[in-house]
Amino acid sequence: MSDIGNVIRGHKANLSNPNTSETSKQHSLEVIEKELGTETNSGGASATAHNDDGKDPMRVAAGLKAALHNPNVSDEAKENVSHHLADINSPSHAHATSTSHTDTTSTSHADDGKDPTRVAAGLKAALHNPNVSDDTKEHLQERLDDMN
Repeated sequence: MSDIGNVIRGHKANLSNPNTSETSKQHSLEVIEKELGTETNSGGASATAHNDDGKDPMRVAAGLKAALHNPNVSDEAKENVSHHLADINSPSHAHATSTSHTDTTSTSHADDGKDPTRVAAGLKAALHNPNVSDDTKEHLQERLDDMN
């Protein structure tokens, strides 16, 4: 049996190929919807059924944020991604996905179980990065000061 990932990639390539017929693209869309568990709404746009069980919510959020900044992603898809990202960041979702996490800091940034030494090292590295804006560096310095 062929790898389902390769099958889906092939159908996605077919959807973006300007040389394929609308019939072929419709078939590819149907296959992708079937395999990924998506449904087509009345407007014809595809909406993915989001089931992030077993996935690291931090990585899911990172992928969604990357999609928001990707110029190849349509405005409609970015809107769907932003809604999903808002769902992930909602307090009810955070409570459902966390495992006995308690906020022990008085700052606006939760430690998320991260090693404070490594967090400080990352902040310091960003302060020395020439690609980071001055405003962001000020904010990073405040966070670093709050940690001490």
